[in-house]
Amino acid sequence: MTISSGESKDKTNEYSWSTLQDRLRASVVSICISFPIPFDTEINSMSYATGFVVDADQGIILSNRHVMGPGPSSHKATFFDNQELFLQPTYYDPEHDFSFFRYDPAELKGIEPKAIRLAPEKAHSGLEIRVVGNNGNEKMSVHQGELSQLDRNAPVYNRNSNGSYNDINTFYYQASTTSEGGSSGSPVVDIAGDAVAIKAGGNRAASNYMMPLQPVKYAFDYIRRGEIPPRGTLQVVFRHITHVQAEKLGLEAAAAASEGVCVDESTGVLIVHKVVPNGPADGVLQVGDIIIAVNSAAVPGFPELFGIVDAEIGRSISMRVFRKGQFITVHAMVQDLYEIMPTRTLNLGNCYLHDFSFQEAASGSASVTGVKISMDWNGMFPSYEIDQRKVIHAINFQPTPNLNAMIQVLRGIHRDQPLVLKVKDFRDPRDEAMFVTYFPQVIPPILMYTRSTATGFWAVEPVCGLLGAPEPKLGPGLSDAYSQLTTNTDDSFASRIQQCMVCIETRPVCPANGQYTTRRSGTGLVVDPHRGLVLCSARLLPNPTSNISATFGAIQVNLTLAYMHPLYPVVFVKYDPAQLTAIIPDLGLFKPDNRLCVGDPVTLLAGTNSRLKQCAATVSGRQILTTTVCEYCLDQVYINTERIILSPTPDPMEYNIGVICVDDQVRGVLLSLPECLHSTYTIKYVGLDIGLILPALSQLRASDIVPNSVRVLDVEFSRLSLATARAFGVSAHRLQDILHSAPEARSIFKVCRILHIRPTDMVSLEIGDIVLQVDRRNVEHIDDIACFDCDLVQLTIIRQGRELDLSIPTTPFRGANTNHIVYWAGMYFQQPYHTVLQQATRPVSNVYVFTFTDGSPIAMESFHRRMFVSEISKHTIHTLDDVVRVAKLVRDPNLVEFNKRVASNEKMISGIIPGRDVVIRIVMLNGEDVLKSFRTNDQYFPAWQLRRGPRIDDNWVLEEF
Repeated sequence: MTISSGESKDKTNEYSWSTLQDRLRASVVSICISFPIPFDTEINSMSYATGFVVDADQGIILSNRHVMGPGPSSHKATFFDNQELFLQPTYYDPEHDFSFFRYDPAELKGIEPKAIRLAPEKAHSGLEIRVVGNNGNEKMSVHQGELSQLDRNAPVYNRNSNGSYNDINTFYYQASTTSEGGSSGSPVVDIAGDAVAIKAGGNRAASNYMMPLQPVKYAFDYIRRGEIPPRGTLQVVFRHITHVQAEKLGLEAAAAASEGVCVDESTGVLIVHKVVPNGPADGVLQVGDIIIAVNSAAVPGFPELFGIVDAEIGRSISMRVFRKGQFITVHAMVQDLYEIMPTRTLNLGNCYLHDFSFQEAASGSASVTGVKISMDWNGMFPSYEIDQRKVIHAINFQPTPNLNAMIQVLRGIHRDQPLVLKVKDFRDPRDEAMFVTYFPQVIPPILMYTRSTATGFWAVEPVCGLLGAPEPKLGPGLSDAYSQLTTNTDDSFASRIQQCMVCIETRPVCPANGQYTTRRSGTGLVVDPHRGLVLCSARLLPNPTSNISATFGAIQVNLTLAYMHPLYPVVFVKYDPAQLTAIIPDLGLFKPDNRLCVGDPVTLLAGTNSRLKQCAATVSGRQILTTTVCEYCLDQVYINTERIILSPTPDPMEYNIGVICVDDQVRGVLLSLPECLHSTYTIKYVGLDIGLILPALSQLRASDIVPNSVRVLDVEFSRLSLATARAFGVSAHRLQDILHSAPEARSIFKVCRILHIRPTDMVSLEIGDIVLQVDRRNVEHIDDIACFDCDLVQLTIIRQGRELDLSIPTTPFRGANTNHIVYWAGMYFQQPYHTVLQQATRPVSNVYVFTFTDGSPIAMESFHRRMFVSEISKHTIHTLDDVVRVAKLVRDPNLVEFNKRVASNEKMISGIIPGRDVVIRIVMLNGEDVLKSFRTNDQYFPAWQLRRGPRIDDNWVLEEF
């Protein structure tokens, strides 16, 4: 970098800092940012930043690249008088941290912003500055400071990141100032109000990093003319070092001066920091090369070097470099930087795929080839294999150097055909893997997003014909192969249990029932091979929208969700028995005459169909299972259930499902409990008597309709010792009667919590009530009062020392088997399930929003999750069908035309994306009414719904609307 003489200091007293805010007020805007989908270096998110007007006539606003983002986005500018305008994301630099937005000046009423002049020549060390921005989203925060270092290398914000954005190949300024989040994109101005830099980032030590305006001004001249600035690249990352550092690397000052380096007039030289493999400079430049001159011109800094590179696109340049004690001349072809910028992304089952970018390749020194997995929300690929650092290089042994090649490969693959993927970690070339996955049965719409260079908007269109028709049903070859695999001459009970164990994998379509979209795998137990019924843990399938598959030896078959038990962590799934000719043994499950008692010896069988572990255990206890409500997820809780405790305690890392046996009879099952990321309970497994599960299994055997007959008292019970029961008023006669009917009983049950508030005029249980009898039968176990199949139940209770006979209404257990999901404006609507109804003070409708997508329109308005919806744009909402009806009414009719204009690269003035202004009335779980307005985004958030029928064979069907 050339040393400044300092003569550019402003020597006039024409301006005053006290008037700066008034002069710039109309020119600095707050920008609300929405990244609806993950792309390249950015994830889907919502945040705030700053921008400033640099051309008032054309409505051009300057901000950071990381404010615009490289992918689909939505930006709303708020001017000082609270006028809001949507912005066009016109241009972002492929390398540097700046971008240009446009707005339509005719849409701005009552104010006339003045352009802030870009004056990079005025920057010098010691210059007093002000950072004028929106610190913490507070409008017009002004922070003072002083420019110090002007030739620092671009800061590295995320050294251990998964490819997050970092600027390269430019100087940065450093200044001590207190500006923080929300001030990105702020103008850094001198006393005259001219911008000398743009705020880009900072650290915790009150140091802020400012980007110089030389590359900004170069691009700005093209943008004003409606052109794209030429940008060249060698696919090399350069760094600036001082002359002293260069001398330590062998470049003496005298030798450098003899080659034309102005040692006394510059602060240092450029050195090669990284060379991207297979790029134009690969094999030409080496890490450690010191750049002396390019095309015979001295290049003391980044502006001089890239002034030449940008002007020589498509041509070879000569570079004089110092390498290993010698001066040599090398030649390299300058590549168009825009050629290695991804401009399309494919949404394949909520897995976002795009061409691997130079920005990320440079961060990991990887070749710019392959297809990057930006995000895999629904587990399209195994979660243990995939993260944001993975790049796909081949599918089914066919190379995928780019997205076009991948699409061609996918078009030749049937939906049921396995995908063999070869992936690499771009930050670690040693991390290479191959694995197999399958297309889910049901996935959200497959969409292609393509960027328009004219406006920066992204056209969205469905991708047809990407997934071929399913292959024909498996012939006898594979079925026979599985039959041979499962045929075992060992007819022992353990062997039959092992043959009934199958590997199950679940991949949710969308969030539901308090659960997000984590892909899971584990073991299930075939409990009825004639009906194709498989028992598994709710931990394996906590989300009812899951795509389910099971592996039987060499065959993978799709399953449907048959029944999620409302009271126990038990799920039944179903396959088509006609798909298998293999003989799977029938375990002949039946309800035993008596329950397992403390001290009973048992055998625990657990594992998979390829590995079975058998161990002896003892029933060491029976306790009431209680799981707490997660306030974040409101997932299903399990109460009023007696769990079997085994000794030794099963290893939680080894078991997913186990069978508890006595004398070659199934007496119970051991199931892993579901848990969310916020789970705090320590119980990982629960043992259940087989008698608790058999009623649901019997209904599934007898009918094709999903059972929906469980009713509960909506209270939680706790044990009460017989001795303590005397103090509550239980008579000695009652206690003797209980011991006579159930000699092993050592406790009775007391109401400890009311789960659902009922009208005051309704007869109900109260906290402290002791339940003695149900329909004149003694309550011997918690199972006797856990659930019912009638609307009214006769209870004999003790309340405040008095024995009473009451008729108590039961409550249907709702929502365990969710069958309808609506996605609109980024929100996921469903019917409220039982845990939600228990927590809700005022459930005003049958429409509940569990969560919404980050970066969605609703997220831009700081909405809360977990709410009931009662009204949308003056339309009353009672059911999910009402949501669908209103969503269709407020859909922007200009959506199709807008996409045509974007796809044709047509220039537009307005920054408005198709959508409608709507008002939504919600009720929080605590009963608080909230009225909010927001603008929908039909372009990046298409609406759809998931439905499934009432039969256990019915699968989810996705419908766009």
